[in-house]
Amino acid sequence: MPQPRFDDVRERLLRAGIAPRHVRRYIGELGDHFDDLVSEELAEGSARGAAEQSARTRLGSDEHLAKVMLARPELRSLSARYPWAVFLLGPAALPVVALFAAVLAEAALFNVISMFYRSSAHLPPPVWFTESVAAWNWSATHVPPLAIAILLCLMSIRQRMKPAWAIAGVGIACLAGAFQHLSWYDTGYHGELTLASAFLPPFPHDLLVSGIWRALADIAIVSVVWIVLARWRDQRTLPPENHGQLSAEAFIA
Repeated sequence: MPQPRFDDVRERLLRAGIAPRHVRRYIGELGDHFDDLVSEELAEGSARGAAEQSARTRLGSDEHLAKVMLARPELRSLSARYPWAVFLLGPAALPVVALFAAVLAEAALFNVISMFYRSSAHLPPPVWFTESVAAWNWSATHVPPLAIAILLCLMSIRQRMKPAWAIAGVGIACLAGAFQHLSWYDTGYHGELTLASAFLPPFPHDLLVSGIWRALADIAIVSVVWIVLARWRDQRTLPPENHGQLSAEAFIA
């Protein structure tokens, strides 16, 4: 028999909340231990097949192998111990924090530029600079919420979290970051960096409408990513003879 895949052990540990890095290391150690046991059996004169079978028996059952790690609660991931913080508080706060960080970085950049560039003729900045700032502002408001939602989706799939946590986190991230707009202009005489939100006075109606569409678009994108990642994970966890089949359990796990 080839080296065991220990898929059942891996799934038991991940579903119990053991951090993927610990699971990956443990599965690797089991594989190394299996090879060592096979070498011992071969050195004693056993045939290859019998040596591998004996080595697998000596390792113990999948349940026994899983219990070794499950007895160490400190190996559980942060998301398994505090899912409310990772999938509820985090998605609500991170898009706002990322946006304010982008605003501070942009303001600091303008201050640095003003130290080296002064226009006595009060001319507006070049078109390429204005377009670059506009692209930065667009990225600062559109990219972080989507990136955070995709990261939560990936975490949920890798760590076998309940779908409800991932759905809540994705929804909160997309909604928290969809209703802001960052803009900048400079006429040469006056420049202004503006951060507007549909939830702050004067409560612009256009941001509310566009924010709804942005949130729905982000959720649709993340849904596609989720399906792709779930299929990819299923291809890795199913036995080779079942590749190409998508199990409902693997998708919703």
